[in-house]
Amino acid sequence: MKPRRMIETQISNLVSRRAGKDSLTGSAPCSHIQRLSSFAPSSSQGLLSVLVATALAWGGMPMSISHAASADVAVQTATEQTPAPQHPVTLEEYLRLVVRNQPALAAEQLQVNLARADSRTARAFPNPSIAVSRKPGEREWSVQQPLPIFGQRSARIEQARKGETTAAEHARAAVATTLDEAAQAFNELLVAQRRLLIWQEASQELDKAGRIVRGQIDAGARSRYDGARLSLQQARMAMEVSKAGAAVQEAGARVAAQAALPVWVPRAEGSLQAGPTPKANDFDRLWETTSAQLASLRSAQADLDQARHKVELARREAIPTPSIGVTRVTNRFDGNYTQLGISVEIPLFDRQRGAIDHAGVEADQARLRRDAALLSAQSGLRTALQQLALRHANVVAYEREGLAQIAPLRQMAQDAYQLGRGGILDLIDALESITEHRIEHLDLVKDLLDAEWQLRVASGNLPDIQP
Repeated sequence: MKPRRMIETQISNLVSRRAGKDSLTGSAPCSHIQRLSSFAPSSSQGLLSVLVATALAWGGMPMSISHAASADVAVQTATEQTPAPQHPVTLEEYLRLVVRNQPALAAEQLQVNLARADSRTARAFPNPSIAVSRKPGEREWSVQQPLPIFGQRSARIEQARKGETTAAEHARAAVATTLDEAAQAFNELLVAQRRLLIWQEASQELDKAGRIVRGQIDAGARSRYDGARLSLQQARMAMEVSKAGAAVQEAGARVAAQAALPVWVPRAEGSLQAGPTPKANDFDRLWETTSAQLASLRSAQADLDQARHKVELARREAIPTPSIGVTRVTNRFDGNYTQLGISVEIPLFDRQRGAIDHAGVEADQARLRRDAALLSAQSGLRTALQQLALRHANVVAYEREGLAQIAPLRQMAQDAYQLGRGGILDLIDALESITEHRIEHLDLVKDLLDAEWQLRVASGNLPDIQP
């Protein structure tokens, strides 16, 4: 009896130390065990103590404080933001700012943590069960332990790992979608700033022409009608400048909202020059990298891998899990004895065919979605290449044939007015035509910027930025 008492004393000390830790959380995980101990006879104390020690060793007791602290750290990390820059930002800088500050992306990233928690659940062994009963002349207590010996646990672990991969790819796809929206807002701001500058320069050119007109009026070469018509045009020009300024503020507000910095007044910095002309045979070269790095394809493939493995998991789960049991009986007439046994479910009526078929249909759906994503990616890449080539050609042709005539047209209009060969309407019309041509060129450049970015999106050539 001495060795048994020594073991029980050591286990009781272990239970006391664990109970002291659990008292910090306000929980009493050992209360049920203590009630069972008080109910059971002295001969069962060794068995119950061993069960308590086993449960403590498996770490089945909750730790509320540690879980709450982990949640607080996750929330604090998700709410940290990069401050608004005071200098003009490039596209790459802005996209990095958006990804780091977007709460929606931080929430999507937490799905990866949920998948990791599912992996911890999958790695856990089944808990044993304890049963205690009493009737006149007899007392009985038993322990049952399920044994997933037919690959159920390993299949669950693998399914959880694939769930982690799927969650990570979905988070990556969410980042790609956010980058697309943010880049479009950035290009809108960049073009709006340029449009405001064009109208401001046009207003300055009109003011220079106004000095010529007033000089002609003071010299008696022109009537006051020219001065009145010029004043009317200057008022209209001031209105266009004001509208362009409002457009800049509106585009800036969208840019700031994407970066989760509502009080920020952003300024975009970037080139409006046409890049290199894409070639027709670039599709094969780009598709080699696109098929491996495009976020939508990677996400669809991850869904397919997880769905296919779910079929294998359903087949494993359909195999009954045996349980071994140990029963201790104390009988007033027959004495004390121990029973060993094994129990297993007989799949006589339900063989889990419904769950297996359900998983198979989900795998077929995931395969079709992957195929649809593949076709959409190929079509998107071809379209992006064609649109970029077309818009690039439009910009180059307009710059060669249209913008090259702006400076000579301005000078000829002013000379004709000074020499008396043209009226005020001719001068105003020439200046308006110059401004319209510059705005039209800017619209073509905006289309080119969008086409260049869409090619980057279609080919998966996006900045590698993580929340």
